[in-house]
Amino acid sequence: MLKNNRKYNFYPSKIIFYFLVGVIPLTQIFIPSANAIQFPDAPKRENPQSAAAGGRRGGCVQGSLPIKALTPNNDNYIKTVSNQPAFFIYIPPTQAKFAQFILREENGKDLDSQEINITENDSIIKINVSDKVKLETDKKYQWEVSLVCNPMFINTSNHTKGIIEKVSLTEDVKNQLSANSDTLKQAQIFANEGIWQDTLFLVATVKESQPQQWQELLISVGLDDLINKELLK
Repeated sequence: MLKNNRKYNFYPSKIIFYFLVGVIPLTQIFIPSANAIQFPDAPKRENPQSAAAGGRRGGCVQGSLPIKALTPNNDNYIKTVSNQPAFFIYIPPTQAKFAQFILREENGKDLDSQEINITENDSIIKINVSDKVKLETDKKYQWEVSLVCNPMFINTSNHTKGIIEKVSLTEDVKNQLSANSDTLKQAQIFANEGIWQDTLFLVATVKESQPQQWQELLISVGLDDLINKELLK
């Protein structure tokens, strides 16, 4: 019996065989489309090893999954070309009143702080950096999202955090983007350059019309457990 679903993609004949004999339920078979967006060289994500990267459970959080950033790495280090990038965070079922987002410079100076309304049900939320903030190229920033269960004890809330770096594009990549107006083609160009946040943002914009592209991108970086979670706008 195969150990995980990812191996099914490489052996179509075995998929058919195991399905016919009843070993693999139809709902577990996921075959990527021919134009699936793949994020290159992304390590397969394992269960979070620390609160800093993957978030943690407990307190007012329920369910089997912790708060989690949609990133391809456990250390939550991501790249962007945007002055004001959007962050995508999975929020588990919780009794928290709100989520707190903080963006800091490397020296610890706060640049942005927001209180984000959340629901009791689990979902993926999109957090936009304030219009007053513009990231500078070739600089790294610290970000953190905390679930505030009790406003008196913010530091003990469930949280996830990481680093985002604003990078520049070569003229060749800029020309590729100019020559391709299709959203998914642009997303693949960003993916080829290892620029995760802009790849994810573009695929998110077409999630309703092309949900399989969203699922395939998350699967390519080991975020299989989030492919069917609702994305709130």
